[in-house]
Amino acid sequence: RGGLGSKALVTFTLRNANDYAVKDVEIACAFARRDGSHLTDRRRVIADTVNMKSRKRYAGVLVGFVNVNANKARCSPVAASRI
Repeated sequence: RGGLGSKALVTFTLRNANDYAVKDVEIACAFARRDGSHLTDRRRVIADTVNMKSRKRYAGVLVGFVNVNANKARCSPVAASRI
């Protein structure tokens, strides 16, 4: 969290198991309350290249503004461009 609890900052590792490099990876995050009820969704494009058969770690990436009641987050990659 950042910005008085309204900014979502995530730390994650992207792993590329393909035989080709990828770029512009889009991640989607779903935020929920402590009881599991859904609050909001946010998407973010990571404008970077992940080489083939490698992984890259990102720390404190701003996903966007979220409800201050959000307690849980689940993020996953949804799209990437092949190089």
